Amino acid sequence: MGTAGFGYDPVFLVPEKGRTFGQLTAEEKGAISHRGKALRAFSEKLATYLKK
Repeated sequence: MGTAGFGYDPVFLVPEKGRTFGQLTAEEKGAISHRGKALRAFSEKLATYLKK
């Protein structure tokens, strides 16, 4: 279900959202994706490093 996203996004259900990846907004996907999590972690580390 859903038309947003890429190829198989409509197939994968996100249980905590009760929707498929194809039904989520880009912001919702970014909040739960491995890339979004990695970018947030990197940003925190970079900010700490730059304060030194």
